[in-house]
Amino acid sequence: MRRILGFICYAIMLGLCGTAGWFTYRSIHQDISYEQGLLTFVPLFIASYWFSTFFSQLVAPRKEELLINKRLYNVLYWISTVISLALIGAWGYLVISKKLYLSL
Repeated sequence: MRRILGFICYAIMLGLCGTAGWFTYRSIHQDISYEQGLLTFVPLFIASYWFSTFFSQLVAPRKEELLINKRLYNVLYWISTVISLALIGAWGYLVISKKLYLSL
């Protein structure tokens, strides 16, 4: 049961990261305002982080007894980390480019 709940949390986390990425994409291409994109991104990103930690705690309550294969756990962990870093990097780019644009 913990394994199923863990994968449900991981799927929700991927969905939230995808939604946050969609709002980031729309902000980069100026379909929505920068402020609206940022105000939508932050709660989505926080919720995705929560579900990522829920996944980790459900699947690996202790380091000795993983409920899934250790390699699969590491792959899923690194996928979520790379997605999160890419989203943060995109917003870093947006913030820096917005500040540079306003300074001209």
